[in-house]
Amino acid sequence: MKQVLQRMAEYNGKSADALLAIIEKAPADLRTKDVGLFYKSIDGTVEHMAWAFALWLKRFSGFGSYPCLAAGGMLSRPLEEIGAEIKSDSVKATALLREANALIEQFVNELPVVEFERRVSYRGNDGKVLERTMWHAIFHVLNHGTHHRGEISAVLDQNGIANDCSGFSLYIH
Repeated sequence: MKQVLQRMAEYNGKSADALLAIIEKAPADLRTKDVGLFYKSIDGTVEHMAWAFALWLKRFSGFGSYPCLAAGGMLSRPLEEIGAEIKSDSVKATALLREANALIEQFVNELPVVEFERRVSYRGNDGKVLERTMWHAIFHVLNHGTHHRGEISAVLDQNGIANDCSGFSLYIH
């Protein structure tokens, strides 16, 4: 399981970097326009992805002592502060998403094999306590990124902006 999640985390980072590079070159009015996505715009979706990855990295840091997550940076700051900082600031949201993607890849790479099957508990956004297997939680986070990159890719397609960031085999050999 570890090897699968390592490749998925690697794919997550590489495909996100490729898509973010395309988004950065897209017209600003397209990036901020309400195009019917759950988070309205491309930039709103990137903000959400960055915030959600930060949220999950904070959750993961609460499950045990993991050196890469204890190093500080984004995880030492309150989530509300992070959210306020990236709100309507595509440069900061993009930077945070890249940082979070790199950190989750490092986390998966450094996580001891025995940890993947461990049950972990956390509070959902609605306050309810949830229990999952660690690898399920990691898979959820990585799959969540794939979902939102797919949404953005469809909007880019509809607007004639070439992108092909979804193919796992394009990034993982």
